[in-house]
Amino acid sequence: MNITIDRRGRNARRIEQRIREVGDHAGRLAARHLGGRLPTVDVLLTDGRGVAAARQRADLSLAGHANWRRRAVDRVIGDWHARHAYAATTLNPHGALVAINSSMHSDLRELDRTLIHELGHTIQLNQPGARDRHITYLRQQYGITQHSKADQREYEQLMDVREQQAANLEALARQLPNH
Repeated sequence: MNITIDRRGRNARRIEQRIREVGDHAGRLAARHLGGRLPTVDVLLTDGRGVAAARQRADLSLAGHANWRRRAVDRVIGDWHARHAYAATTLNPHGALVAINSSMHSDLRELDRTLIHELGHTIQLNQPGARDRHITYLRQQYGITQHSKADQREYEQLMDVREQQAANLEALARQLPNH
């Protein structure tokens, strides 16, 4: 697990230490529960706007060239959602990116729940066929390729199921050391 601090907040050092302390253990718990493997994970500690920007950069690195209007709309929507986002997970060229909003994690127990939740998403996106399917969805979202509304609805329903699975993983945070 590679940890990078993009924008230092008052909690960044404590959060980084906690992730180093429990990150691998949280990944193993999530992998065992979901029955998958943890990919190469890059963890980025940033603020809300940094979460949105990092997610968009990673998405575009996989989706390809999107016109400037789509990128701008995605950025505005992403910034709006990121103000209150604890974290975001997406794919990147060599694995997965987990961007954590450090300003939302003054309580390290909350960080434990967020970490195991987001690592669950990395495992879901690492399952056979999931990476290609997610990239196809990103290309459709950025207007690079067209897909049917039924395909889009089906994938968004799958994302809802994944979100519920990841939320259920949060209870495993109690098994982390010093939780």
